[in-house]
Amino acid sequence: MKKRVLALLMAVSFMGVSGTALAKTCKGTVKEMEGKTMVIELKGKCKCKVGDTVKIKPMKKKAVEGC
Repeated sequence: MKKRVLALLMAVSFMGVSGTALAKTCKGTVKEMEGKTMVIELKGKCKCKVGDTVKIKPMKKKAVEGC
């Protein structure tokens, strides 16, 4: 019984780790916005292809305070 529980815990933990390893991020800047169409210039290599569905989350700008 202990071996089965341990095997189940290891399988669940492996699935959680492998799912996060597959998520890759690409960085870039928005060059053009026209209606619902957005043109993004990517920095570096990215595995996205034409027609891929992506989720875009804008970065929050940090305030810089001076003296």
